[in-house]
Amino acid sequence: MDQKKQVQAQFGANAAAYATSTVHAKGASLGRLLALVRPLPHWHALDIATGAGHTAFTFAPHVAHVVAADITAEMLQQTRQLAAEKALPNVTVCTADAEELPFASASFDLVTCRIAPHHFVEIGRFLSESVRVLRPGGVLAIVDNVVPGSRLRGKKANL
Repeated sequence: MDQKKQVQAQFGANAAAYATSTVHAKGASLGRLLALVRPLPHWHALDIATGAGHTAFTFAPHVAHVVAADITAEMLQQTRQLAAEKALPNVTVCTADAEELPFASASFDLVTCRIAPHHFVEIGRFLSESVRVLRPGGVLAIVDNVVPGSRLRGKKANL
């Protein structure tokens, strides 16, 4: 089984747990990300590897629209359900591979990805795709807790 299929199987089986996970739903990085980005009300945002949608939900009250994208259908179902429960009609979901985004170039003012890039097969492709879909002057905001292939392996890093 290839790595992407393994990720889909693993996260699909645990999607409900991610919906209620304190680290994912209420982690300190959410508030810090919001404070650093300072989103504007007219922005269109993309949250890559949204999981259960917690980063998308953090930005939704502050922007015009958020696309919550993930490769795992079960995660997107959790995102749909939680967005409805939270009354966030400006959050939509989309099945998407972080390394092959199905969006036109220059589509978003903000692209976020939180606690996920370490799962990607080709981080360089993820970064290239993220920049491609950003509008000129857009913001790319990434949070992760693992720095693969780095001399910082096993240490916390603020990059």
